[in-house]
Amino acid sequence: MSKYEPLREHLARLEDVVWAAKLNEVESILGCNLPKSARDHRTWWANSGGSLVHQNAWLDAGWRVERTDLMRDVIVFRRLRIGGTAIAGNNTRVERPVKNPQRTAEKRLAKVMTALRQPTTVTLRTEWTPLGDLQQTPCSSSTIPQESGVLRFAAMDGEDIITVIVATQFVQQAYRSVRMATKGLDGSDDLGFGQALFGEAGFDKSAPIECDVIKSGNAWLLTDGRGRKAKLGDQSECHLVGRLLYLQEIQSGRKSTLLLR
Repeated sequence: MSKYEPLREHLARLEDVVWAAKLNEVESILGCNLPKSARDHRTWWANSGGSLVHQNAWLDAGWRVERTDLMRDVIVFRRLRIGGTAIAGNNTRVERPVKNPQRTAEKRLAKVMTALRQPTTVTLRTEWTPLGDLQQTPCSSSTIPQESGVLRFAAMDGEDIITVIVATQFVQQAYRSVRMATKGLDGSDDLGFGQALFGEAGFDKSAPIECDVIKSGNAWLLTDGRGRKAKLGDQSECHLVGRLLYLQEIQSGRKSTLLLR
């Protein structure tokens, strides 16, 4: 059996039309390192087939290499036809019914879990909209959305910058609460959110505080090269975006606080 057979089997199981694979992901599937030529030469990823067993792995599975980006260690595969290949189809047809349904379920689950355990990369792409100085931007500003989104408040702490990430279903209400807290006021409809923010973040209310917002449509979730707009109107997904942005703040070396509303 060719050492590239696991790659053929993986592609045959995929339901996607396009698969953007990192080279280390391919190596994880194969269980061994790719040859040096696979990382240095685009021709290794050609679709010639013939006696080239590694190329036959994806061609036999009904896929072809559409694009190579060796600078970023990414190979983009595209499905040629639905249903895989004659090989994949024959494998399905020769399966015999098993009298023990429990054993059948165990085998099917084990096969599915092999794919589920492959390394997955989840990334977030966002575009911040500046709202400006908290003291200078009124709550009625047209740049402040009323619906869901993620706010970031930033202030100086000596020579360092500290931030607060707020993922909320009510951006304008949260902004209003924080702005009122700078004036020593409590909103009747925010349960003291602004005061709580200052208590946890350690902001100086009299110091300049800059605010940015991520509006609906300005956040994308990408998984292994495939992405979609984040559904900020869904509270759990809005909170996920907030957590990812908070992690980004921490990894950038900034002191940060995360608040979910």
